[in-house]
Amino acid sequence: MDARQKRDALSEEKIAQWSEQICKTLQEQSFFKDANHICFYYPLGNEVNLLSLAKRAMELGKHISFPCVQGSDMAFYQVFDMQDFAEGAFHVMEPVSRDEMCIDDALVLVPGLVFDSRGGRMGYGKGYYDRFFAKYPQCLKIGVCFEMQFILEVPCNRYDIFMDMVVTEQRITIN
Repeated sequence: MDARQKRDALSEEKIAQWSEQICKTLQEQSFFKDANHICFYYPLGNEVNLLSLAKRAMELGKHISFPCVQGSDMAFYQVFDMQDFAEGAFHVMEPVSRDEMCIDDALVLVPGLVFDSRGGRMGYGKGYYDRFFAKYPQCLKIGVCFEMQFILEVPCNRYDIFMDMVVTEQRITIN
């Protein structure tokens, strides 16, 4: 069984429990407390759900944004209300707002299929995050996954951008 199948087999209860633990861990970190701009993602299927953390960040007065896919590129748009989403590319919920955020030094929370201790990440194969980070290398890149998605080594190529850190419900790995 591969990583996606294992993740897809998780119960709703486990996903909710582990996601809340990851949200709690992230909220306690100085990089989260110090961030003015935080880029989230809307969970697809059984991905780690950070929506409660996004709501909390908004309550704390932080600027939050979510990605939109446009052709072969991805941009982050500010969200002012957690209800302002519509289904976009690949059936992912995207913000209705088209107020593009300045994200040069943003904290970016990144989903993926698997991660490793070097910060290697395997996504869904389209390269959106890698192209995005190639344009905005100053962002703080935090991979987010369940511990079961953490593997020994992710096969990477020269276009793959490594995460600065990976957070699971059990640990934080700094690269």
